[in-house]
Amino acid sequence: MGFKIFEDDCSDADFSHVKRVAIIGAGVAGLQTARQLVEAGIECVIFEKAQDVGGVWRENYDDFGLQVPKQLYEFPGFPYPKDRDFDLFPRGPQVQSYIQSYAEAHGLIGLIRFGTPVQELKRLTDKRGWAVRFEHEGNLTVEEFDYCVTCTGMYSGHPHLPEHKGAESFGGEILHSCTFLDKEQVKGKRVVVVGGGKSAVDNAVSAAKAGASSTLIYRDAHWPVPRYLLNLVPFQWGTYSRLGHFMLHASHDMGPLATWIHAVLVPLKWLFWRIVELMFCVQFHLTGDAVPDVPIEIDLFTGGQILTYEYRDMLKNEKVRGLKGSIDHFVENGVTLTDGTFIEADVVIYGTGFGKSYKLFDESTQKKLAVQRDGLYLYRNIIPPAVSDLAFIGCEVSTFNNILTHGLQAVWLRRMLTGKMQLPSASAMHQIVEKEQAWKRSWMPASSARASIWQLHMMKYHDNLCSDMQVLCRRKGWNIIAEMLAPYTAADYQELFATH
Repeated sequence: MGFKIFEDDCSDADFSHVKRVAIIGAGVAGLQTARQLVEAGIECVIFEKAQDVGGVWRENYDDFGLQVPKQLYEFPGFPYPKDRDFDLFPRGPQVQSYIQSYAEAHGLIGLIRFGTPVQELKRLTDKRGWAVRFEHEGNLTVEEFDYCVTCTGMYSGHPHLPEHKGAESFGGEILHSCTFLDKEQVKGKRVVVVGGGKSAVDNAVSAAKAGASSTLIYRDAHWPVPRYLLNLVPFQWGTYSRLGHFMLHASHDMGPLATWIHAVLVPLKWLFWRIVELMFCVQFHLTGDAVPDVPIEIDLFTGGQILTYEYRDMLKNEKVRGLKGSIDHFVENGVTLTDGTFIEADVVIYGTGFGKSYKLFDESTQKKLAVQRDGLYLYRNIIPPAVSDLAFIGCEVSTFNNILTHGLQAVWLRRMLTGKMQLPSASAMHQIVEKEQAWKRSWMPASSARASIWQLHMMKYHDNLCSDMQVLCRRKGWNIIAEMLAPYTAADYQELFATH
């Protein structure tokens, strides 16, 4: 499906009218966006439906936390405080306190209207800008803004709960991972967790820690990524480096020479990933149904996850059971799988992610966004070419270092709004988006979020943002070896975030 160019698209590159901006969401994307725009002299109002900053870090399932070391999830130029005792892999409350300290350090708290859910975003008809209708203390109010930035996150939509026959007859409790807030909820019970992603695995492990009989049901096995490759080398040396990026499926916008080199080295790259798969099979004791059918270099774009060894060890010690299959129907005391297997259960937890909705926008805007079955395709995952004065920061992009990606997007947006960077024409943006769409659909597994996924291709995505801003893409200086092999972190880009 192609994209239609509308007469009122965002081809007008003049943003001198932007004096006041509405930012929806006070998570890591909204806070970084507000900081950048306020420093540029633009007034910002952040609308946050909750009573605190942090987004998904404010509250989540039991025992949630970072799956990467803290230096790989930090605000550029604002490392974790050394005078406080943060774990190497911080738990959720520690990350939340870090986000809170960022907001306080940059004077952002006063910009936030807490407990203020936005009901509708509607484009103004008599001039450029947006009408934001929101609820505060039971009252509905409308305010006008020159520009709107949506920063609601990848996982802020409604919980996805599959519908299965007989659920109404089940005598136990059905939860989503986002409502499994305390492992004591399932202490001593028979628990079935549905899903193959990180939240599902974490929920199954957490239930087992509470003494529950824990069973994980997954439709497809996914490749786990160990925190330490061969139990020696931190995983980021393979996943956050240019070498790791080079070993992936070739990008669609490389030059002829780079395209030729990638083509010549396809057999070598194939061998590289088969060795990685063998290594991970050994480290995680993967056999039988636990070995994924999808090659790891493809699976990393949908289900790859960085895990501790807890799940592996619990499987070995039979504290957790893993079954490949899917639920066919519920009965009063459990679930029956499609192959006829019956599992007794008191609690069923769905670790099946979240849906996305764009109903916040008026119908005309929804039509122009042209959301596809595999997501919302945007120019640089930020700008909808057919809708003026609107940007998406953090909510339509997924990489292995989201907090850095959101920060770079915020700097990119600041430069665009202040005239230091020009957007291509609307038709050029449409062409770029369509090429990216065709590239992703040619090899990336189908999913409802494929439009936003970059994951290990984040190096290319960050390079594109830097090229647009006319700043150096290669951040390691003259150290060629480090440029190829060393992991990229927020520290490599911190000069872009210095106070101007």
